[in-house]
Amino acid sequence: MATINTQYNPLPQMNTETAKRDKTLEKIASAIELGMEDSASRSISDMLQNEISTASQGIINANDGISMMQIVGGTLNSLSDQTQTLNDLSVRYNNASLDDSQKQMLQGEFNRTVASMQQSIDSTSFNGKPLFGNSMNFSLGDSTISATVPSLSPSSLAIDNQDSIKAYSDAISQANSEVGSTTNNFVSASTALLDKITSTSAAKSQIADTDMANAIKEFQQTNLKLDMTQIAIAHQNDILRQNVTRLLG
Repeated sequence: MATINTQYNPLPQMNTETAKRDKTLEKIASAIELGMEDSASRSISDMLQNEISTASQGIINANDGISMMQIVGGTLNSLSDQTQTLNDLSVRYNNASLDDSQKQMLQGEFNRTVASMQQSIDSTSFNGKPLFGNSMNFSLGDSTISATVPSLSPSSLAIDNQDSIKAYSDAISQANSEVGSTTNNFVSASTALLDKITSTSAAKSQIADTDMANAIKEFQQTNLKLDMTQIAIAHQNDILRQNVTRLLG
């Protein structure tokens, strides 16, 4: 008499694999990386994201620094032009052929130019903070750039002292040089931070891509197991039909 083997039941395995496959597919569809369930992967990802955020803020600060230097540079250029005017007035004033009235007129123009220069210095600000005679520190994450602007007050300049005007002109040139150097530092730092963001984002993306690849691989493996289970069921059903046929025959 033929016996029917009913000891192996693939249905529970099929149900398990189906549930596992559906869960994996759901995670893939919603872009939830499987690796992120692992505390180490999440910790690394959070650390990389923190580095990206810090570098991004650093770039913002560097750009603020560049903007500030541009404002200072514009005022320095104006001061340089006005200092040349002061020098010209001083040369004319020291002409022995001029009378008191003419010298008084030159002195008045000199004073007005000095007042205009001082007004430019006093009104040059960044985010409401006066720039001349102050120093501002810009945090760039791992480093800090300090931007210092001298006061450069022209109040002590005198029309009959060309040496003081020359010294003031030299001070402006020195300040312009320092502004250019500081601007270059900000630009270099910004470029470095941008490179860091690019590489760190790539590293973070690599973690996500690897995890997603693992998710897809798991889905494929689960689907294969499910296919094999379905084949086993079909094969078992075929054997069952054959045994029933023999019994009935």
